[in-house]
Amino acid sequence: MEEKGLNEEKISAEKKMNSFYFEFYDWIAFIFSAMLCFILIFTIVVRPIIVDGRSMYPTLKHKDMLAVSDVLYEPNYEDIVVVYAPRLYNAVSDTYGKAVVKRVIGLPGDTIRIDFGKGIVYRNGVALDEPYTNSMTNLQQNFPNNKDVIIPENKLFVLGDNRNESKDSRSYDIGMVDARCVVGRNLIRVLPVNQFGTVR
Repeated sequence: MEEKGLNEEKISAEKKMNSFYFEFYDWIAFIFSAMLCFILIFTIVVRPIIVDGRSMYPTLKHKDMLAVSDVLYEPNYEDIVVVYAPRLYNAVSDTYGKAVVKRVIGLPGDTIRIDFGKGIVYRNGVALDEPYTNSMTNLQQNFPNNKDVIIPENKLFVLGDNRNESKDSRSYDIGMVDARCVVGRNLIRVLPVNQFGTVR
């Protein structure tokens, strides 16, 4: 009887140990699967982008992290987008080509006119109400002053919110952005944590 009791205790202990191992492996598999899903989402569906510079101030600040996606995205007015500018010098890599964050102001077929003296942007003859900008649009760069410019097919006209410290569609370095160069639209601001959420 005593031996039988010892055997039962041993079997019970082994069952508990096996149960612990199975539960441990389940947790490891769950964590691994969650990490894999996270990596896939952040490489295929959503991409993290770090804001470089002050061109979108005050909406976005230097070093803010954004989550952007181009899945089923159709550009629209005032969207905050990340675009690839192949002619823009990248000081980090000492090459040309850089991803930049800007705001969509004009779509294909729109007429854009900027009165740099008054600092006003017009789209299709209507002065834009732009509460998100840091200042009036007085920096001309390479864009004609107070003349209508029609946005070509498959191109976008983008500007930074910090109008007098932004290189954007007014400059030859970026110009009208090819729609194929849109990396994605901003979904949320990820960092800093205390400002996590959507950005308009």
